[in-house]
Amino acid sequence: MSTTWTDGYQTEVNYTYGYYKDLSPNYQKFCLLLNGVDSPTENQDHTHCELGFGQGVSLNIHAASESGQFLGTDFNPAHAAHATMLAHQAQISHQFYDASFEELLNKDLPMLDSISLHGIWSWISHENQHIILKFIRKYLKPNGIVYISYNCVTGWAANMPIRELFHSHFKFNSVSTNPIQKVKDSLAFSEALLNQNPNFAQRNPNAIKKVQDLQQQNPNYLIHEYLNQDWQCFSFQQVVRILEETKLTYAGSTDLSAHLDNINFSEEHQQFLNKIEHPIFKEQCRDYFTNTQFRRDLFIRGKNNLSPLETRTRLRNTPFAILVAPEHFPKTITGYLGQFNLIPDVYEPLGKLFKEANYAPQTIATIEKKLPDQSYEKILNALVILCHLNLAQPCQTDVSEETLKHAHQLNRFILEQASFHNNYQVLACPISGIGLNADQFTQLFYRAHFIDGLKTAKQFAEYAQQALNNLGWFILDKGETITDKAQSLALLQNKAQIFLDQDLIKIAKQLKLFA
Repeated sequence: MSTTWTDGYQTEVNYTYGYYKDLSPNYQKFCLLLNGVDSPTENQDHTHCELGFGQGVSLNIHAASESGQFLGTDFNPAHAAHATMLAHQAQISHQFYDASFEELLNKDLPMLDSISLHGIWSWISHENQHIILKFIRKYLKPNGIVYISYNCVTGWAANMPIRELFHSHFKFNSVSTNPIQKVKDSLAFSEALLNQNPNFAQRNPNAIKKVQDLQQQNPNYLIHEYLNQDWQCFSFQQVVRILEETKLTYAGSTDLSAHLDNINFSEEHQQFLNKIEHPIFKEQCRDYFTNTQFRRDLFIRGKNNLSPLETRTRLRNTPFAILVAPEHFPKTITGYLGQFNLIPDVYEPLGKLFKEANYAPQTIATIEKKLPDQSYEKILNALVILCHLNLAQPCQTDVSEETLKHAHQLNRFILEQASFHNNYQVLACPISGIGLNADQFTQLFYRAHFIDGLKTAKQFAEYAQQALNNLGWFILDKGETITDKAQSLALLQNKAQIFLDQDLIKIAKQLKLFA
């Protein structure tokens, strides 16, 4: 083992506060069900582990909104401290460590129903990868789930030299002691080099655009994503082969676009892929058509397939909630083949049904009875697309009072924090166990209504403007900083009116976001 506790991992700056629904056990089970794979019904005895939880936002959102116990580690002590603070705010029983993977392996832990690792497989050493495999082998239950996401070689092949250039300048040539400035200097140097039009840039004309895209991203994210000592890309079949050693079988993806072939593959491409008999090779070939850069895969220890009828029956009985008034559904969806219209004859009656039910969750079985002209296949496809667009969520069938209490406490804390920063862009949703995206203004509007009892768009705007004034911040409009208070208030009132028009208050009540 390395004698330094960082073991080649960047700890100069803390990770971002992102939320990832792929880590939700309920969402993972929904994705497995779409693939006809059996998984146990969630209960209080289930235990879930996240390896490398960053700031712990996802871990706490799920611990506060789902049954069972949640544990995890991130060996950056600042991350572990932040995750623990969130758990205390939600009064969640937790085991959050700042342990290395080897230290966690040697702890006395319960057997686990799921283990999730988001991105870290590409950022850690071969030695740590081996320790994680031992951890899975030791602690994962039969029928246990592993979620693993990683950089995929098909989408990264042309840009791997860009990362190497960026990393090398950061490590060897940057004179600044400020890591954020080092990132900016390294990207500026990379762009300057490519602008010299070397042979590499001539043969890889998209290289300069990749650097320019990186310059638009959060430097804290770039440090953790690209600048660790270890940085690797994998093909799908490589990961399958590695995880087979721990008795894991590939069971599907958390990327719902995997179920939307008609917008991603031409008929000719689909026919070509459907001729491939081996499922692993077929999945690998799909990555070439989509130029996949990042895979989000689910594996299971002991894969039991459901019959088509059983799969359909379970999906029919799965409740779904929509997250926005149907008038605000998009008219189109974008796939790899371009932009496609969402069929009004399907989405309009579906949205109307939810609205007439005051946004209470609905099962496909109920929808079929109320919309006899719509087939099961059309309803399911529409709901999968809405979930893919983060406009709907599959719901849990049973939510305890204790879960509601934890979610309400965490959400109240997040709303309070909206007066100080915009780190948290999510709320805990106890009905689904999946985080609900909510930016700072949305959080301020929720707080204005549910905590302070305000009701009108004008009141919401004044409330948010006061928060901005206290922070010394200004609202942006089309990239322009708005310093005029009257203009700022008008923009905020427009945002608040959209918030009200989207029926987000009614929906929040059905989702039981707040006490």
